[in-house]
Amino acid sequence: MEKKTNSAAGRGGENREGAARVGNARAERAKKKAQKVFSLPHYILLMAVCGVLRLRFGAKSRLSDAFREQKKKGAMLVLSNHVSAFDFAWFSTPFLGKKVSFVVAETMKYSQPVFAGLIEGYRAIVKKQFYADYTCIKNIKRYLDAGVSVILCPEGKVSADGRTAAMSPSVAKLVKWLGYPVASCVISGAGLTRPKWAHTSRSGGVLCEMDMMMTAEETKSLSAGEIMERIEKSLAHNEHAFQQETGRIYRGRAYAEGLENVLYRCPVCGEEFAMTTADGAIMCTKCGFEAAYSRTGKIVPTGGVGCPDRIDKWYDLIRASVRREVAQPGFGLSEEVRLMAVNAKGNGYRAAGKGTLSLDGETLKFVLSADEEHADDAPAELSVPVKNLPTVATLPGVSLDISGDGTAYRLVFTERRASTKYALALEAMAELAEEGGERKA
Repeated sequence: MEKKTNSAAGRGGENREGAARVGNARAERAKKKAQKVFSLPHYILLMAVCGVLRLRFGAKSRLSDAFREQKKKGAMLVLSNHVSAFDFAWFSTPFLGKKVSFVVAETMKYSQPVFAGLIEGYRAIVKKQFYADYTCIKNIKRYLDAGVSVILCPEGKVSADGRTAAMSPSVAKLVKWLGYPVASCVISGAGLTRPKWAHTSRSGGVLCEMDMMMTAEETKSLSAGEIMERIEKSLAHNEHAFQQETGRIYRGRAYAEGLENVLYRCPVCGEEFAMTTADGAIMCTKCGFEAAYSRTGKIVPTGGVGCPDRIDKWYDLIRASVRREVAQPGFGLSEEVRLMAVNAKGNGYRAAGKGTLSLDGETLKFVLSADEEHADDAPAELSVPVKNLPTVATLPGVSLDISGDGTAYRLVFTERRASTKYALALEAMAELAEEGGERKA
């Protein structure tokens, strides 16, 4: 009896040890999988998709000899402007045959379930927008050390008006810390084939130009200020000036529809959120102003009243108006919004409640409405200091994204399409702070 007991105990111990070994092996496999920086099947899939998109939109690459040489030598950090949601197709294909990855905004995972699957499968580097994401920074270094080039868009979001937006000086510090060669990527025409504000795509061509910006030695010898100056100069671009200079024609359906979400202020009467569009025309419901947005990129008024002849020029008038408003004592914005939270699978958004989004000189704040039905986990309040938020990611007019306690949320405007104005106000406050300007609260 005693022998049987001992024998059973022995077998039990062996079983536990066996289970522990299996568990450890699984944990080790999971750890190795998480540490992988490259997936060949997803790489092949990405390049195939990019090839189809390049054919569809007539995209071409122009690579300098210096860039080709560095591609042969090894990994590099690539900094690119960001003018469309399809930019991954233009800056990835020049690396055909070489390992490459890119930094993706966390919110891209939640836009569509298929994107979440592809981003995770490809093992792209995910980053929280407009926040110091140290995990992302470490992953960029890990990928480069593993021989994988990394592409980063330092603007942090797709340009709403077709121009390279302001970039955080922290990108220069990142370049110095990494110590790898840095290439530049300037994409032209992508913001005209698929503008951020548009409902449809257009044909007309895309050009992707890649060149070397800094050697590894220069990233160490140059100051952060000198590096930033070089980055800003290399990535400076204006889609509308590009179209005017090259004379390119872009064709598509519903050509002006959605433009009112960017050009939301009438250039004649100054009324906000009274602009509307139909087919190729934009008009003001308050004063009756109307203009045509042509395939050449020109805005042509149909009446006797003039207006800016390009999107960027009209947008500059709106930006100046917002800056004046922000500089006034007692400035504040308040709009009704619907709160969208990340779903349980982490691959999309779900409705979580309704409330009010306010902005003043100190804080961007969402307050949940107690009178409306809401999810049990909906936060009663989300608050972000303006000083920590030089801008926000937006769908023009429709929504903006913020993060609270490390969790991503999307705020959809339900009354007026005001997200563009919120983004411009934050940018204006950041500019005033940088200039040393003071605004009375």
